[in-house]
Amino acid sequence: MTAQITLPKAIFFDWDGTLVDSFIFLRQAHSHVRNAFGLPDITQEQFDTYFGMPRELLYKEIYAENMEKAKSIFEEYVLENHKNLEPMPGAEELLKAVFDMGITMGTVSNKKGGFMLNEIKHFGWQDYFVSCIGAGDAKEDKPAPDSLFMAIEKGNVKADIEDIWYVGDTETDLKCAQAAKCPSVFIQHKDDNRGLADKYKPILMVRDCHELHEFLLQNVGK
Repeated sequence: MTAQITLPKAIFFDWDGTLVDSFIFLRQAHSHVRNAFGLPDITQEQFDTYFGMPRELLYKEIYAENMEKAKSIFEEYVLENHKNLEPMPGAEELLKAVFDMGITMGTVSNKKGGFMLNEIKHFGWQDYFVSCIGAGDAKEDKPAPDSLFMAIEKGNVKADIEDIWYVGDTETDLKCAQAAKCPSVFIQHKDDNRGLADKYKPILMVRDCHELHEFLLQNVGK
């Protein structure tokens, strides 16, 4: 990691896969929906291609003409089972450290906002975030920049876009930051994601929340 980076005035985080370990949970939820239509479970390989995709596009791709019914079944499952979610390793420590540094934080996700807010409340993280924008809240979801701009505005963040970071783990997140002309931090969960970093040029690449936490602590005051 490069140490010659000025710390931001604000950090906005993606949710699923960045702060919350939801991959298995969401795959189970979509398998539940597919089973309701008499279809087999969604495979890991299939879900890899959908994870982080804009909500409307994801449902259209997976369920086609059944997408509206699928949304209803999916939402019922999530509401009944969301307490099974766990934070990503090191996420809570990262958020506490950033909060203690006085850096403003928010979330921008393609998950429905109500679900994300329920999960934030479940983790007891309400005080960390000045704004939380989810699917359908802005004119367009990620990878368009609208939801990030809305989060910045709703959070009353008075900083230049160059002093705001967007942290995420998918190409959708990198595209969103690029469209907003916002510095991105890429959580590179897998080695084969290196090509995305080469393409979108994030200012920082880390393996997980622990590594981002360590970087921030090393650069306090710089």
